[in-house]
Amino acid sequence: MSRYPYTRLFWQSEQSIVIAGPHIQVLDTSTGDVLHSTAKCEEDQIVPTSGPIRCAALSSCGKYLATSADDKTLKTWEVNGLKFLSTRGMPKKPTYINFADNNDILVADKFGDIFRYQLHPNSDEQSSGYTRDTLASHENPSGGELILGHASLLTTFQLTADEQYIVTADRDEHIRVSWYPQGYTIESYCLGHQKYVSAIHFPSFSPGTLISGGGDSMLKLWDWMSGKLLRNIDVFSAVQPFIAIKAPKKKRGWKDDDDDMEPTGSKRGRRKGKGKLKGSPSIDDRDAEGSQDSALPGGQPGEVSIEESELVFVVHKLASIPSLAQRIVFSVIGATAIFWFLMDDGSEPCIRHERFHRPVIDFTLGDDGSIWVLLDADWSSQGSRNGKGEGDDSNLVEVRQWTSDKFTASHLPPLALALNSCILPATQADLKALYLYSDLLALPKNVEAEAEDRTEDLSEMAVDDATTAYGSSNDKGITKRGLGRLKHKHALRRLQEGGCGESLDFEPLADSKMARSPGGDTLVPC
Repeated sequence: MSRYPYTRLFWQSEQSIVIAGPHIQVLDTSTGDVLHSTAKCEEDQIVPTSGPIRCAALSSCGKYLATSADDKTLKTWEVNGLKFLSTRGMPKKPTYINFADNNDILVADKFGDIFRYQLHPNSDEQSSGYTRDTLASHENPSGGELILGHASLLTTFQLTADEQYIVTADRDEHIRVSWYPQGYTIESYCLGHQKYVSAIHFPSFSPGTLISGGGDSMLKLWDWMSGKLLRNIDVFSAVQPFIAIKAPKKKRGWKDDDDDMEPTGSKRGRRKGKGKLKGSPSIDDRDAEGSQDSALPGGQPGEVSIEESELVFVVHKLASIPSLAQRIVFSVIGATAIFWFLMDDGSEPCIRHERFHRPVIDFTLGDDGSIWVLLDADWSSQGSRNGKGEGDDSNLVEVRQWTSDKFTASHLPPLALALNSCILPATQADLKALYLYSDLLALPKNVEAEAEDRTEDLSEMAVDDATTAYGSSNDKGITKRGLGRLKHKHALRRLQEGGCGESLDFEPLADSKMARSPGGDTLVPC
C-alpha cells in the first residue's frame, strides 16, 4: 500500500505536529496517541482540500499553525483541537512562512515579496477585495502589508532574535539584511554566493553570525550586520557520495517557477497572455496544479536515466541548539545522511555524517539533544517508489541522540513508534503531485539554454544593418520587429566596445507601449 511520507515535524514537549501530504496530525508527544487529524475531520469541521502542503510554520508560543498548499491560500489553525481558523488568498504561491513573536504571519512568495498578515483577519481585510501596494509587484487579494521585495524568487528568510532585522535570501545569489518592519531600509548585503541561496541560519550560540548555503559547494559564515564574509566551509566533497536523487536535465521550453514565460514550440518562450491560444490556461491557472507538472515531462528525478540526469546540490536546512556545543547540523536535498561540523575559530572543520540509507526529507532538533529525521522510506535505489518495506527500512521517522561527539541510535520513543505505524494511504497520483524534490528543478537556472540564446543573438546580429533595418523581412525570415531589437542590441554592443560616437537611433517597435499627453502627443516609452 502506498503511503504519504512525513514532510515536516514540529516537536514540542507536550503536543507535536506532523505534516504528511495534505494532512495535519497532532499527537501526544509522550504517548504517541493521535489527538487530532485532518484525515479524520469531524462532520462539523470540513476543511477544503488544497493539495500537498508546501509551507508550514508554528508560532513561537506553539499554539498556532500556518500552512500553504498549491491553491495559493494561507490557512491558519489552532493546535489545541486542530481548529481551523481562517483561509486567505495569496497573490502568488508562497515559498516560505514564518511567525513573528506577536503571532503576525510573514509570507514570502515566488515573485520576491514578503507580506505581513495578522493572525486573525479583521473585517476590513475580509471586505477590502484586491488591493495593490504601489511598491508591490502584484495585487494582494487579502490586504497584506508589504514588508519588502526582491527582484527574484525568495527562497527563505529569518527574523533576528530581537526582531529588529529581517534577513532574506533569493534565487539570484543575494542575501539582504533589512530593518523590520521597515523593510525599505537596508542595513547591509551579504554578497559572495555564486548560485542560489536556499538556507540561512543564526546559530543559537552566536547570534551575530549568519550561516548560509545553497547551490555553492561551500557554506558561508557572515558578520551579517556589516555584511563581511568571515569564512568559507567546503562541504560538497563530504556530501556528494550520499546524494542519491538526481534531477533531469533542463531542456528548452521548460518553465522556471519564477518566470512568467510559457513553453512554446519555437526557440524562445513568449510573454504570458501574448499570442496565447484561446482557451489555453495561463501560468497563474497552472500554478494551482503544482510546479512539478509544468517542469517534469515524464516523472521525478529518481525516475530518469543517468544519461538524462545531473547532480544538483541544494542545501535544505541549517540548524543548531546550545546542547550540541557549537555544532551546526545541515541536510541536503536528495542525500541519504545528516551532516554536522564544529563551528570554532580553528582550522577547516571536519564534516561528519549519520547515514540512513534513504533520502532525508527534513529533520528537527529536540531540546534534549535528539534529532528527529523524516525519511523517504519508500524510495528505492532503482529510482522507483515501492510500497511499505520490512523492518527498520520501512521507518518514516528515525531518532538519534547526541552522546559525547556523535549521534547514536537508541530505542525509538513512543512518538516515533506511533508515526511509523500510522499510515496515511496515498495513490500514485497523490505521490506524483507531492513530488518531494521539486527544488532540484526550481532553483537552478537553465544556464545551457541561456548561453545558447546569447550565441544565437550574436550570430543574428551579424545581419547587415543597412539592408535589414527597415525591411519587413530577409532571407532568414527575421521580422521587422526582430530586426529592430537586433539593431538596438548591436548598437549597444558597439558602444560597450568603445564606439562612443555611435548613434542609438532605431525604429520603435510596433507594439511598444507609449505614454501620451492629453493632446495625444507621444512622450516617452514606458
